[in-house]
Amino acid sequence: MNMNKSLIALAVASVFASSAAIADVSIYGQANVSYDLIQNDGNRDSTGVGSNASRIGFKGSEDLGGGLSAIWQIENQIAIGAGQGGTDSPGSDTRLAFRDTFAGLKFDQAGTVRLGRFDTPYKVSTRDMDMFQNTIADNRSLMGIGHDVRTNNTVGFNTLNYSGFSLAGSYFGDQGGTAPGKNQNLGPNNSLNHTNEGASLAAMYGNDQTPFYGALAYQSVSNGPGQLDLPSFGAAGLSTRAWKGAVGYATTLFALNGVYEKINNKIGSGDSKAWYLSGKYNMTSADALKLAYANVDNNAGNTPNSGAKQYTFGYDHKMSARSTLYALYSKLKNDGNANYQLGWNSEGTSISNTARGGDADTFSVGMKHSF
Repeated sequence: MNMNKSLIALAVASVFASSAAIADVSIYGQANVSYDLIQNDGNRDSTGVGSNASRIGFKGSEDLGGGLSAIWQIENQIAIGAGQGGTDSPGSDTRLAFRDTFAGLKFDQAGTVRLGRFDTPYKVSTRDMDMFQNTIADNRSLMGIGHDVRTNNTVGFNTLNYSGFSLAGSYFGDQGGTAPGKNQNLGPNNSLNHTNEGASLAAMYGNDQTPFYGALAYQSVSNGPGQLDLPSFGAAGLSTRAWKGAVGYATTLFALNGVYEKINNKIGSGDSKAWYLSGKYNMTSADALKLAYANVDNNAGNTPNSGAKQYTFGYDHKMSARSTLYALYSKLKNDGNANYQLGWNSEGTSISNTARGGDADTFSVGMKHSF
């Protein structure tokens, strides 16, 4: 009997010890689902449930003393109600730790250093300026293609916010997992040469004490060996570089945002220039009207008329601090030689299927709940 009591006591002690060991772990996430009706010029229309960057994550920290903490995070994407969705949709990728996942150190007097997989500073610097981010009307249908990304094999830093100013930077090696570097004895088309190395930098201004926000960001990605900036680069390497500037102003009554972006691609999709304007009017503390306009002027392979425009308006109703109902309408108009798609490059599972030179319309109603 005494032995049984000892075993029970040991089991209870183990439970409490385990609970204490995981006490600093936070579980968080977001369920963002919508019903999307899409009309495609020249191709089949579609309707269905969209999962828009729905996720669940685990994070924690440990105080190491002297203002230093160890930090970690594992974040997973969930395609709620949509299965795997479209094979080309980033929002349908539900691999373990597909979203921001890292370990690092936080310095109370300086900032953080992280290693893992996470959004580039280029992406983060303007994501919150998209009034319809993580919906089928996300402005990444036209902007940030190839650059508003989350990268593997990444080391990054973020400074503290000093009187409104902050800096962020990251370097990422081969996105397939191979260590970066040049393979001199292999042909330029060998896959081992395509290391997809890059760097991203962003300078930002804004905090809770000012209505203004501003950002400047630059990102470079190289693919393959060779001197990428010479006119004679030929097949030796590929290069894409991007920069953007953004300004915003927000009060309790309204918000206005503007973003300008230029992406330079040595080959393939060619150079592009894009700009984005958005606005929000808070009718009440719970109800808001939103408008957005995006325009891209692309020069894909020196082909004229290869840009597009996107118009969006929507309505949000906050049911609580964590739950919001929303509705939106968005129209994408391609130039004659363009084939941009609604939802492309975003983190949702719904994507239009418009023919080259055609238009796409969508009406979407949804709910977002954070926990």
